[in-house]
Amino acid sequence: MAALLLLSPLVARNARAIPRFSLLTGTRCSVCHFNPQGSGLRTQLGWEMMNETGLFKWHGLSEDTSASPSSPTNSLLGGLLVPGFDGRLQQVRLSRTGESMLIPMQTSVSLGIQATHEITASTNWNIASLVERARNGSLYPGETDYDAAIQYQPSLTMPSIRVGMIEPSISIRQDDHTLFAHEEAASQSIVLIPPYYNELGAEITYEGMKWLTLNAGVFNGYNLSLIDPTIGTVNSNTDFSHPSVSARVMLWPQLLDQGINGELGGSILSNGSFYMINVFAGFGLADKSTFYFESLYSKNADNRIVRNFSVIGSYELAPWLATVWRYDWGQTEMYPSVSLAWAQGFLVGLEFFPLPYIEIRPEYRVLHKNPYGGEATYTGQWTGQVHIFY
Repeated sequence: MAALLLLSPLVARNARAIPRFSLLTGTRCSVCHFNPQGSGLRTQLGWEMMNETGLFKWHGLSEDTSASPSSPTNSLLGGLLVPGFDGRLQQVRLSRTGESMLIPMQTSVSLGIQATHEITASTNWNIASLVERARNGSLYPGETDYDAAIQYQPSLTMPSIRVGMIEPSISIRQDDHTLFAHEEAASQSIVLIPPYYNELGAEITYEGMKWLTLNAGVFNGYNLSLIDPTIGTVNSNTDFSHPSVSARVMLWPQLLDQGINGELGGSILSNGSFYMINVFAGFGLADKSTFYFESLYSKNADNRIVRNFSVIGSYELAPWLATVWRYDWGQTEMYPSVSLAWAQGFLVGLEFFPLPYIEIRPEYRVLHKNPYGGEATYTGQWTGQVHIFY
């Protein structure tokens, strides 16, 4: 059991967007989610897309053919309220010892308010995180139990501004935080951006051109200082004396005749001597396969330099079944002592939707690490995850 507890950081804990969907369809994350960066509460279009994703359809299970047809919707009160839910349960088993444990990763509820065409508000609360914090404290420094935002956008071609407890738009928001491009994996497995990282702040997003996304924000540095203490001590979670700034540029090239969708961009998150730069690129063959690459370069005031990259691929066997794989490589250097640590990992698995809003993920993970001054270690891990969402 002790070995499993040490491996718990390898387990993806919270539901996020599935980036391959964007590459498969050629649509931006903001089309299907309230959050322009993706993940969480779904818009009407995002809900409708998942309503048709499954080996069997809920509307196809009914034998009542006399009912009058109506347009399905995930909203209430004429579109004013949009509820949401995400629940994940994962079984983990070590390949060498056979030890296993069941992990309740997420039980979150969401609510969106479409006050006007220009003003929306949304919040998400992870009940599983609240329970875990009450029992054992947070698994990752800098996490929060909720996010909440108000967004104003005067028109589709104008910038939007989002204010609240939010995550800066950096990198591509993944649905598995064990990606090396989001953590220092080589020496201590420090998660640079944990699953529920949010800060008080404001962010402007521009998507007035279909091929361009721009994000820029300023945020309180309190939670980031808990992740990386070299940023400095922040006295309270409302202290903006150590602000963080973020920026991201994304291009969306498309070759419609060939059915190819692309993503290309980079981002930076900076606070004092700490900064994290991500560069990413990907392409998708419409409704068939995706290939994605992301690299990370990070440095802090202790001269800890992190150089990582991840390569991710997928192939759709059917709209409800896809094979996925990922290779990660990472190196951490403590400059100027030139102490090096490295790690590499591999993942292979399936994404299976037996019914809309129900996903089953069997995966096998391999992690090979060589920490500072230590012996190389090898770990194999089977996981089976059930994800129920709305």
